[in-house]
Amino acid sequence: MSKWTVLFKQDLPTFFDAADKFYKQEMKPNDYKAISGGFGNYGERGAKSTMIRCRFSGGVINKNQLLAFREVIKTYHVPMVHFTTCQCLQLHHITGDIIEPLMNELYDNNILTRGAGSDNPRNITSSGLIGIEKDEYFDVTGYMNAVSEYLLGTIGTVKYPRKMKVSFSSSNDGSGHTRIRDLGYLANTDGTFDVYTAGGLGPNPKIGVKVADHIDPKDVLYYAEAMVRIFTEHSDYKTRASNRSRYLPVKLGLEEYLRIYNEYVEEAKKKDLDVINPIGNIIEKTGPVEIINNWRIKPQKQPGLYYVEYHPIGGTPTPEEFIELVDLVEPFEGVELRLAAEETAYIANLTAEEAKTVAAFVDNRSAQTTFEKSVSCVGATVCQIGVRDSHGLLEAILAAAKPHHFEEGVLPRLYISGCHNSCGTHETASIGFQGAAKLVDKKPVDAFALFVGGNEAFGSEKLGEQVAVIETRFIPEFIVELGTTVRNANTTFDDWIQGNQDVFNALVKQYDEKI
Repeated sequence: MSKWTVLFKQDLPTFFDAADKFYKQEMKPNDYKAISGGFGNYGERGAKSTMIRCRFSGGVINKNQLLAFREVIKTYHVPMVHFTTCQCLQLHHITGDIIEPLMNELYDNNILTRGAGSDNPRNITSSGLIGIEKDEYFDVTGYMNAVSEYLLGTIGTVKYPRKMKVSFSSSNDGSGHTRIRDLGYLANTDGTFDVYTAGGLGPNPKIGVKVADHIDPKDVLYYAEAMVRIFTEHSDYKTRASNRSRYLPVKLGLEEYLRIYNEYVEEAKKKDLDVINPIGNIIEKTGPVEIINNWRIKPQKQPGLYYVEYHPIGGTPTPEEFIELVDLVEPFEGVELRLAAEETAYIANLTAEEAKTVAAFVDNRSAQTTFEKSVSCVGATVCQIGVRDSHGLLEAILAAAKPHHFEEGVLPRLYISGCHNSCGTHETASIGFQGAAKLVDKKPVDAFALFVGGNEAFGSEKLGEQVAVIETRFIPEFIVELGTTVRNANTTFDDWIQGNQDVFNALVKQYDEKI
């Protein structure tokens, strides 16, 4: 076991005691959350079950961990698995009789949950393809892992005002949400990083502030330490709603914020925190090079190796499907599951023949178009703080659109959050939805706020703006009408919206006013 699994496993009795009281209804859900969140566990809707969030830096799940998940799901009959936008894997509907042995088994297999919730440094995100993507500028794996090690060491020793999210990007494609994190490292073609801070989604979302250009990668820990300091020393710890780092440049003033942050960087440099010769993504496996005509299969930077794209609807494969996938890849040397920020997964380190086998398996179990790859959090039927059933809305939208067989690009990828916490990252989307309520005849009805115009592409970053609130029951109809309109124009949504904003606005208004 790693030093972190050994260390954090010693903390588990505190969680088990709280869980026992929660399941016996001797502890209120909010009191349980105050303890369980730090262990990556949250009570679900109805206060009779728990969700377990497992963290993996960059979303990389190795073969041994995959096999462990398979056994856990089979042994404890886990009814729901979910890939998150923070590149974690969640196990849902965990009951009181299995929570303790299940958690122990995860830790015995080097699967961490500590700090995956509550006021802690969360899972570090990335493109999901770091170390294997042919077009990446350089392999950031070792530097990401160094920052992860540093931040794991602060869990339980540093009092954070709220959660802190960190991201690494190995190119400028925007994946991993690098510029909308509390701390983001964006790779440059010359092997350096630009550093962004104080970004984040949720209430009052912000794109990050650049604090440094072209830093030497060996210096990444100095910027991490400076972020921890400014976040912990300049938050008030009283008003939770404003205790995210994105409020600090406003509270301190941007000029003062930058001065303090860079002062902390210089003070940190008095310590010996250089990252020297970090261990990158090491893959010794090889195979014959082939040209494969299958859009799901892409070549890795390692000659003769390939990865396969897999996107279960809403990032939620059935447990049976997950078990079958692990059974299939078990014989394959060095196989990994890579989780990405859009709830897509990649099965990596495959030979050409292995890739063809995996692609054939996932093909009818996975989204076929960008639209079908739409993102959704688990929603209010599962989440105790969710406002609306985001996952149910996604299923309803896809079901309504299915008979129309919209071509690729006619409809964009949708991003749906059940509440303002933005677990579905709706502000980053060209079309996003956030759970809400709407007054109809002076009574609140189920609805979603519509956000439009978001873009996470580097150089074009823009957060979506709320333009309407539409009753939930009308949203599938709205999306189908939009798709039909774009199809009739014989184009894609991205091209159509450029010259048809007025048409789009009129359609939005029609459904905004529909009751």
